[in-house]
Amino acid sequence: MKKCPNCNFENRDEALFCTKCGNKLPEQSLNTEVNETQNTVTPDNSGYTVNQVLKPAVQPSANADISVDTPKKKSKALLFVLGLAAVIAVIFLVTSISFAKPAEKLIQGIIKLSKMDKYTTTTTIDIAYDGDEEAADLLNGLTIKLETAADMNELFAQLTLDLLYSNKPVVQVAAGLNNEDFYVDLKDLHKKKFYQDIEDVIPDYPDYVNDYKIVKKAFKGVSLKFDAKKYMKIINNVLEDNIKKSGKKIILTLDPEIISELFMELLEEAEDDNKLMESVRKNAINIIKQIVKEKKRLKIIDVDDLEEMLEILEDKDEFEEYYQNAISDALSSFDYMVFDVDDIPEMEIIFRLGAGNTIKGIDFSTEINDEIEIFVKSDIKSGASFTKFNRKDSIEISKLMSGRGIEDVVEEITENLIKSIKKNKDLTKKLEDLTGQDIEDSIEMMIYGASRFIR
Repeated sequence: MKKCPNCNFENRDEALFCTKCGNKLPEQSLNTEVNETQNTVTPDNSGYTVNQVLKPAVQPSANADISVDTPKKKSKALLFVLGLAAVIAVIFLVTSISFAKPAEKLIQGIIKLSKMDKYTTTTTIDIAYDGDEEAADLLNGLTIKLETAADMNELFAQLTLDLLYSNKPVVQVAAGLNNEDFYVDLKDLHKKKFYQDIEDVIPDYPDYVNDYKIVKKAFKGVSLKFDAKKYMKIINNVLEDNIKKSGKKIILTLDPEIISELFMELLEEAEDDNKLMESVRKNAINIIKQIVKEKKRLKIIDVDDLEEMLEILEDKDEFEEYYQNAISDALSSFDYMVFDVDDIPEMEIIFRLGAGNTIKGIDFSTEINDEIEIFVKSDIKSGASFTKFNRKDSIEISKLMSGRGIEDVVEEITENLIKSIKKNKDLTKKLEDLTGQDIEDSIEMMIYGASRFIR
C-alpha cells in the first residue's frame, strides 16, 4: 500500500493521487507503464467523479427545459446537455497522468475547485483611466470590492459590494437569496433590511431546488472512460507558449482565436471518441434511472420525458446519432461566431496555486480601450457565510413600493449616504470638483433620480 504524505490514507500501490484528499503521491512508487485502467476516471483510481465538474450543467434553469410542451425537443435538449457536459468533463477530468506541465497543473486545480460545495470569492477591481483629467482624478482612486458566497448544496448565494476610495471604505451593501427570501441589506445606509418572497422573484423556485437536489444526487458515483492523454495532448499543443509556470503561479494568455481553436479541437476529438460516447450513454442511463426512482418527489421534471429519453439511450444506434448531432451542433456554433479580433483584447490570466495545485486566486488585467484598463484580483476560499435574516425585523419590498413609507426610507438612505461620503474627504473634494456642486446637492439629486426611475 502507498501512504499519502498529506493525510496518511493508504492507497493502492499503483495509485498516482490520494483517493481521500487528491494529493499527488510520491513519484518513486509510480508504475511507468500506462495501462487501460489509467484511462478510466473512477472514484477508485483518481479521487474525482464526474459530478464534481458537471454541477453547472444541472442548474434549475436547465431543468425548466424538460417541462416544455414538445417531448421530442425536450429529449433532444437534455441529450445535447449530456453530450456537451461529457465534452467538458473530458477537458477537466484528466487525472490519470503526471501533473508536470503548466496546463496539467492548472487542470488539476480546476478539478479541485469544482469539488467545493461551499466557497467564498473576494474580488477587487481597480480602474486605471487616462482620459479627461477631472474624471481620471476621481476614477483612479476608486476601488470596487465584491464578495460572493455560495452554497451549491442548498443553492444559497450572497453578493456583498464594498465601495472604497483611496483605500478607505465609503459604503457597503449586500443582496442574496435563500430557500425563502430574496433580501437586501444596506448596512449603514438603513437600519432595517429589505426582503421579497423568493417565489415572487423566481416563480416555483423551491420546486426547482427540490429537483436540482435529486438530479445532483443522481450524478454521484458517475465515472467516464476515455483516453485522457489524447485530450491533454490537444490542450498542451494548442496553448503551447501561451501558458507558463512562474513559481506558484500559472500564467495563461488568451484571445478569441486560441479559445476557438482549443474548443474546436477538443470537440472534434470527442466527436470520434467511441469509448467516451459509450461511457456517456451508460452513465446517462444510470442517472435517469436514479431520477425516475424519485418520481413521487419530482416537482418540475416530467418523468414521461425521462422514460422516453431512456428508450433512446438504450438504443445504441439512436443514441450515437444524438451524440454526433450534439457535437456537430456545438462545432457549427463556432462557425457562426464572428470574432472581431481588433475589438476583443488579449487577456493575461494569473492562477495562484496553493498546496496540491489548489487554486487560491485568479488575477487578470485587460484594456477596455486606449483610455481604460481594468485590474481584477480574486481570492478563493472554501466555506460560505450569509447575512442573518429575519422577516420580523425587515421591510417587504412590494409593500414598500406601493405605500407611502418609501419617502421615509429614501430620506434615511440619502442622509446616511451623505454622511458616509463626507467621512472620506478625498472623495468629497473630487466629487465636488467634478460636479461643481456641494456633495449634499449631488447626492440628493442622484437619489431623487434613482427613486423616480424605480417607481
